[in-house]
Amino acid sequence: MKKLLTICAAFAATAFMASCSNSNKAAGGSNSEADLYKTWQLVEIDGLPVDTAGLMRPAQFTFDKANSRISGSAGCNMITGGFTLEAPNRITLSKLASTRMMCMGKMEYEDKFLKTSENIKTWSVTDGILTLGTADGKTLVRLTAAQ
Repeated sequence: MKKLLTICAAFAATAFMASCSNSNKAAGGSNSEADLYKTWQLVEIDGLPVDTAGLMRPAQFTFDKANSRISGSAGCNMITGGFTLEAPNRITLSKLASTRMMCMGKMEYEDKFLKTSENIKTWSVTDGILTLGTADGKTLVRLTAAQ
């Protein structure tokens, strides 16, 4: 009887720990900072896919740990700014700056990214996809690791 009780207790503890692990992944994973610091290819803004055909520059962003900077392009102008990680999944972007070239017919992603970036408050990396979202969990931007 004592052996059965010990086995049941061990099983319950294992099940409890597994459920905590799964709920953490559903909420964005463990968010190791090391996963963030790389170059990311822009694939979606506010639920709409990004068509990279014909862009002047790759639509990608790099998170630089040493300087707490984000830099890159949404396809036309160079974009740069600072960021601060505040909790396992909280991020604050400074007001982003960009060069001001006009790229005929390809400014939509850049304009949308710059406007959307003001509302980015969370980040998560799950299955190689960086998701940036609002404080209440709405997805704003998705990026994949650049090759």
